[in-house]
Amino acid sequence: MAFRAYDLVNLVNTHGEPLTLRKKAYGAYDPTTGTQSSSTTTDYSIRGYFYTYNITSVDEVRRGTRKCVIPALGLAVEPDDEDEILGNGDRVNIVNVMTMYSAGVVICYICDVSE
Repeated sequence: MAFRAYDLVNLVNTHGEPLTLRKKAYGAYDPTTGTQSSSTTTDYSIRGYFYTYNITSVDEVRRGTRKCVIPALGLAVEPDDEDEILGNGDRVNIVNVMTMYSAGVVICYICDVSE
């Protein structure tokens, strides 16, 4: 499914929902003890739109594999793999992020997410 960046931003503005991007920050690893100091999380309010990109595979839908479009305009941080998206009673992990540009400017992020 091919979209122009502008179309994706309009899709989120029209049909998106308020979500939370949870970024994880990991503590330092101590090789002598084999442990990692505590990790922290920081939540950011975002607006996004979930969609299923492979409607021919029922297995993908069952596993919760789908995409989430997040506009970059006004976003305080960039989504990254290993971050989580929470909203509408759902929690998914970002496994991959594709950045969409227009004239060299970041317009939106398309995140592959999985439950």
